[in-house]
Amino acid sequence: MSVCWVCESPAQASCRFCGRFVCKNHTYKMPYFMSVYVGANQMPKALIVADAVWCRVCRTHPEPIEMPEIY
Repeated sequence: MSVCWVCESPAQASCRFCGRFVCKNHTYKMPYFMSVYVGANQMPKALIVADAVWCRVCRTHPEPIEMPEIY
């Protein structure tokens, strides 16, 4: 059985962003960008999940990071 990262209660979900398990009391919501693409009129569009599970422990970087190893 998985336990909550914060309080060690039984976990109810896992964070979409980092994978940590969380209980119902430590589950929060945050939009998740699934894909970004350029539409027919050259306008960028995004597919977003509005209420993805978030643990509130993980944080995004303030700036994008370079990843030359996948170039």
